[in-house]
Amino acid sequence: MSRALCAALALLAAAVARPARAEFKPSPRWGSFEISLGGWRPRIDNEFGGLASPYRDTFGTSKALFFRADAAYTIYYGYGSLDIGGGLGYMEKYGKGFLQDGQRSGDTTGLQVVPIRAHLTYRFDWLADRYGIPLAPYARFSIDRYQWRVTNGAGNVSTTLPPTILSGNGSTMGWSLSGGIALQLDFFDKQLSKDMDNSTGINHTYLFVDFTKSKVNDFGSATSWDLSDSSGVQISGGLLFVF
Repeated sequence: MSRALCAALALLAAAVARPARAEFKPSPRWGSFEISLGGWRPRIDNEFGGLASPYRDTFGTSKALFFRADAAYTIYYGYGSLDIGGGLGYMEKYGKGFLQDGQRSGDTTGLQVVPIRAHLTYRFDWLADRYGIPLAPYARFSIDRYQWRVTNGAGNVSTTLPPTILSGNGSTMGWSLSGGIALQLDFFDKQLSKDMDNSTGINHTYLFVDFTKSKVNDFGSATSWDLSDSSGVQISGGLLFVF
């Protein structure tokens, strides 16, 4: 038997004897965390029927940045995933208020809003997880509570003058429906995704765009501010981490 044949047989035997590389298994699914940023302008002026526009006159027409952070627990994972969770956010806007005689004030007034929500989210990530198709559409229903306050030039909560004294803080309840599409970033570097899962427990990372239709007006109350987005559909984007 030639030396070449012997060498070939030895290499073949070594290859057969080598243990098979273990198939990668992602860490157990638990939940998700996401951060997002979008624009927001409330519909406060709508209640005046075009006769007045206090929000626009004070804060202008540009949208404020709206930051959110949400966490959720996965209650179903199979043909997609179903998460239940909650989140909070923050928005602020500043402008020049008005005096009792209607003249523009030199002091700065502010509006700060902290939106709190509980939500149920279905994400169709079955194709992404099973076949590597990196797109995962989703839908979400939320119950919202917006905590808000209006501040004066000294940074304190504003109040109206007697005889009717009203405080410039409160809350407004409502609901929202969201839909969007998430792009699974694992698609671009699968080995990095596996290394991240091994070291941090994060199964997948997504980049997403979100479209939200909200009704935050105390369920149609005529005496409440309408804090729904004035554009009808609020657009935001962010990062989602599934672990």
